[in-house]
Amino acid sequence: MDSAKHNFGEVKQIRTEAIGVAGKRIFRILIDCPTKAAATLWLEKEQVYGLSMAMKKMVEAKGQGERSDEEPDFPDIAEVGSTPVSSEGLLEFKVSRLGLAYGPGKSHVTVFFYDERDEVASESGSSETEEYEEETVGPAALQVSLEHAQLDDFITQSLDECSSGRGTDALSRHAMVATGKVDPNTNGHFRH
Repeated sequence: MDSAKHNFGEVKQIRTEAIGVAGKRIFRILIDCPTKAAATLWLEKEQVYGLSMAMKKMVEAKGQGERSDEEPDFPDIAEVGSTPVSSEGLLEFKVSRLGLAYGPGKSHVTVFFYDERDEVASESGSSETEEYEEETVGPAALQVSLEHAQLDDFITQSLDECSSGRGTDALSRHAMVATGKVDPNTNGHFRH
């Protein structure tokens, strides 16, 4: 994966927020860095849930020490010194795509966020004949690195946010099962 337009490096805090009433919530990821950088990233509920579950798979695959053929093959990023921090200030955009990679080093995971405006700009220049050709994706708008402890906290907090609306859709149901709020083996009920 190429380097992003904005590289925040190792973040101080990353968390998910849901704004609004159940069924009509808007999700955002708030990122604070030790440098003078911060980001507000707007996402759909499905993106937050998908990111959390992909991160969970990464942690489980790395925890087993050996990646199986069934697990997605996440790329590795070079050591910590090769990914310098290249941004300061406040960044805000709607996320269109997400990317994950192991590294830098053994104790970090890197997340890539792609800006929706970059996607729209590249789509307007393409024609219908290019539809079946392999997609080329430009550089990510933002790159952040998380330690495994931050990753675990983010996964738990994000899955809680996805399940907090108590929606009746399948995604909300899966999020409630993933957080342990519902046990499908007992028909969704816990003993009190």
